[in-house]
Amino acid sequence: MNKNLTSFELINIGGFTALGVALGFALFNIPNIELVSATIFISGYILGARSGAITGLLTESIFSIFNPLGMAAPPLFIAQVVSMILIGLGGAFVRNLRIKQWQVPIATGSAGFLLTSVFSVLTTLSFVFFIGLDKTGRVAAIISGLGFYTLHIVFNTIIFSTIVPVIITTALKTRLFKKDEAVAA
Repeated sequence: MNKNLTSFELINIGGFTALGVALGFALFNIPNIELVSATIFISGYILGARSGAITGLLTESIFSIFNPLGMAAPPLFIAQVVSMILIGLGGAFVRNLRIKQWQVPIATGSAGFLLTSVFSVLTTLSFVFFIGLDKTGRVAAIISGLGFYTLHIVFNTIIFSTIVPVIITTALKTRLFKKDEAVAA
């Protein structure tokens, strides 16, 4: 594998990063409803693991640093960025499953469920330990956030199983991203 990013990869990473950040800010005022994860997942699916991971890193870093509520505390920031890198890698992983077309919504929906759950766990753990809660406080914080986590996981599962497969199929069919040339995993 070539260790240097090609201009094709750089342009597409930049495009997906810009789209992810823009969608993040567009839906900013709606708690736990977001399209950043889906955008990063699609980048990994279409462009491959390396580009998906870089897109996740850049998108979440920019979104978090310029968040209107202020940048997240370092442990939360790290958890957010790591989670989005995993989501980009998850897109490449699902693509490499070599499944039939009718199985794509099942695979992407399952990935959305799993990856959003990982995001929720990592960000919650980073928060509850960072602020120094005792065991009772940690349990109370986790329980109080269950509605938000559930909404986020359910919404992303729906998006990943309905909209993501359509975007992936359309992008690959229209040859915007040449299937064999685009994947640099």
